[in-house]
Amino acid sequence: MSDDTLPFLTASRKTKAGALQPYNGSPVNISSDRYHYSPLGERQIRLLRLSLGPKPGYLIGKFEVKDLASVRGAYKAISYCWGNPTKTHRVLFSNGQSLHVTGSAADILTNVFPRYPDDAFWIDQLCINQDDNKERSSQVLLMGEIYSSTKQVIAWLGLGDAKSDKAVDFVEMLFKEIQDMKRQGKQSTLAPLMASAPRLRTFLPEMQRERKWDALSLLLRNTWFERVWVMQEVIMACSQMAEDVRPEDHTLLSFEKRTISFDKLAEVLAILERDHLVLNLIYDRENSDGTKDQGTDPPGVNALRLFSSFRELRDQAVPVRLSTALDRSWRFKATNPRDKLYAVMGFCDDCADPRLSPNYDADVEYIYQVWTEVLLERPHEHALPLPMAGVGLRRLEPTLPSWVPDYSSGSYEVQAIPTSARGGQGEKYRASGTEEKFKVSVDHSSASITLKVIPIDKIEVLFPQPLTTEEQGARWYSAFKSLSLTPEKAKYIALVEWLGTIENFLETSSPEVTRDRSQLIEVLAQTLSGSYPTEGAAPDTYLSEVFSCWYQAHRELSGKEKSRVSTSMSRTEDFYDNIQVFENLKAIALQDRPVFDTEQRRLFGHGPKGLMVGDTVCIVKGAVTPFLFRQIQGGRGTDSDEEEKWNLVGPCFVHGLMYGEGLNMGNWQEIVVV
Repeated sequence: MSDDTLPFLTASRKTKAGALQPYNGSPVNISSDRYHYSPLGERQIRLLRLSLGPKPGYLIGKFEVKDLASVRGAYKAISYCWGNPTKTHRVLFSNGQSLHVTGSAADILTNVFPRYPDDAFWIDQLCINQDDNKERSSQVLLMGEIYSSTKQVIAWLGLGDAKSDKAVDFVEMLFKEIQDMKRQGKQSTLAPLMASAPRLRTFLPEMQRERKWDALSLLLRNTWFERVWVMQEVIMACSQMAEDVRPEDHTLLSFEKRTISFDKLAEVLAILERDHLVLNLIYDRENSDGTKDQGTDPPGVNALRLFSSFRELRDQAVPVRLSTALDRSWRFKATNPRDKLYAVMGFCDDCADPRLSPNYDADVEYIYQVWTEVLLERPHEHALPLPMAGVGLRRLEPTLPSWVPDYSSGSYEVQAIPTSARGGQGEKYRASGTEEKFKVSVDHSSASITLKVIPIDKIEVLFPQPLTTEEQGARWYSAFKSLSLTPEKAKYIALVEWLGTIENFLETSSPEVTRDRSQLIEVLAQTLSGSYPTEGAAPDTYLSEVFSCWYQAHRELSGKEKSRVSTSMSRTEDFYDNIQVFENLKAIALQDRPVFDTEQRRLFGHGPKGLMVGDTVCIVKGAVTPFLFRQIQGGRGTDSDEEEKWNLVGPCFVHGLMYGEGLNMGNWQEIVVV
């Protein structure tokens, strides 16, 4: 369908047309011309109003150009996913010209606008000239203020269906339970809703029959929760409004027929997490597209937690650093890769550097490099953003220098390296020692950086995981259902062999290191879980207990010990719970990353999927974790004075190097990373 034949948006029963104000302007002479935007002045925005035209009932748009400071609290702002970029409809304006909009925008105009006929709206797809990169760049700088100045944010989650209605009813029911407990002076808890351990999923009968947990899980998988722009739209919502006039529902999650307050949903999810009931939203669930998503949180669980924590910081006037925002927003998605950076500027307090100004005309690689240079220059960043970079990580922009993160990748690997031992078993990791300060020099002409490092050892052996976390699926919960390890045996042969290979290698002594049996088990447990305690810390008895169950089950499957399947019926439920707990710890720490051992010092660790035999483990001055580097083929150039060049592979976890032990294993030297 050509652009000129796209249908105009019209009123219908579904549009609730009676709520719209009738059009009272001059007669509209429809033309085939696209709407021609007038330029915006500094700190100006466009607001959109819709009215109902005469038969055939076209919806007629009108823009109002306003100084942002003059319309505080006088409009509503839309938060939504663009979705399919194909234009499906035309919006008619009083001058006869029209704007072409996507299906998602058309749904919003016909379902949300009529609910609030007296309100003006700000919606980016129409209120910003999307064909003018200069205007897009200038408006992005205002977006934090646009959402903080609105009277309310309407978050459009789609048309909805019976499942979304059920999810809204479920949240309202849980929220009412919470409020009733508060009125009675009781601690808010939803634990009584579960008849037994969360793992058993024995819900109240009506919940099981109506599948309310499934409906809520599906709601929390809505793509809105994965959109990076949503962060600032929710975090900044209505924040510049005076508290006495600020709406109770600063952000309203909206379907065609139902709405629910963001704060209600966030409070319910927070208590579900505290009561360990969020597991009912995780295991054995089916996504809206029919794919299975086993063993992972729905994106909305993390998003609600994240948005709420940043709103709390904002309300307490605590500055938010750009590096923190980029780290926390890593897994969110954006259609334009530049927006993975620009979308967090509105709620950060350290974005004044003009080099960070949005520029949609510049290449993605250039923008990513400049932003990284700015972050590396900041002394308080503690080697950020190096942990996000490296050729060993998944990268969608292959021409980036190795030290520049590919912010568009969203790779789960980036946040796999633990930053401290589990629980209270140790301080935060500081591989370069507590006194070392991160310092880097950037050579703009060669797109290289110079780092101070201590080379420790080279990787000799790799142990790639045979099954991804997704392939392992429901894992040991299915073993529990039959109280037998047998059903999982065929699926776990490769995993058992992987564990046996590592165990055999660790048992082999070397001139540098000899481990007895107890040390081997300790190293294995702490490395696979990423939990390495400080010297003198109390033993992590819980980790030892859950690892023992997990280890025992694998040895049985591998045939290293006599099978106890025949006696499994006598095992307690806790045995299977412990297996799952350690499996979860391993999945979080490794994220499908390969395990490795080094040549001389026999150091045991894990690193990015793209690491190779021969990569060098190094301590980087000022960094939290060790890093892997790869010398570029050819070594030195023909000029004997030319420095060696290295690629950054990525951060790694290495047992025995997380608290500054490497400072005594060599001397500082400078390397050039390209």
